[in-house]
Amino acid sequence: MINSLTQYFAQNGQLILPNIGMINYHKVEAVWVNSKLVAPKETILFEPTDSKPSKQFYHFLADNLDISYEQAIVQFDQFLDNVFNNDLPHLELGNFGKLAKVDGKYNWTSKFNSTAYFKDIEITPITPTNEVDSIKSSQKDRWYIGPLLLIVLSILLILYKFL
Repeated sequence: MINSLTQYFAQNGQLILPNIGMINYHKVEAVWVNSKLVAPKETILFEPTDSKPSKQFYHFLADNLDISYEQAIVQFDQFLDNVFNNDLPHLELGNFGKLAKVDGKYNWTSKFNSTAYFKDIEITPITPTNEVDSIKSSQKDRWYIGPLLLIVLSILLILYKFL
């Protein structure tokens, strides 16, 4: 059951646990701040609500476990009852995190850290160095040599043809 729940969460970005809450994948896009590209932030949040899973979820669970739709509903409810009525009540959702029941409250501990994948990028303008400037200025000082050589060569060829 845990593998099916983890797979559903990875595919859909949310998992609704009836009478417990909802685990959501939340993403904040990257933004420009001055000359810095601030990395996107991705988190997995738990929101205590009293909502019910969708039919799509139960159909996914039934297909994944190779059981009927009605059996998927019953087995999922029994699974949650068994998990949170034990001495160490917690639901480990793969590498995403852990939902634990402590003193009647549900606490989400996320193992997902997007800062390990995304870093801020700082853009700094490139300034030319003095060495590059001196090479360019020395090339500009000798620009006339090429055309002058062509003129002299042209005159010599014209004189050679007529002599």
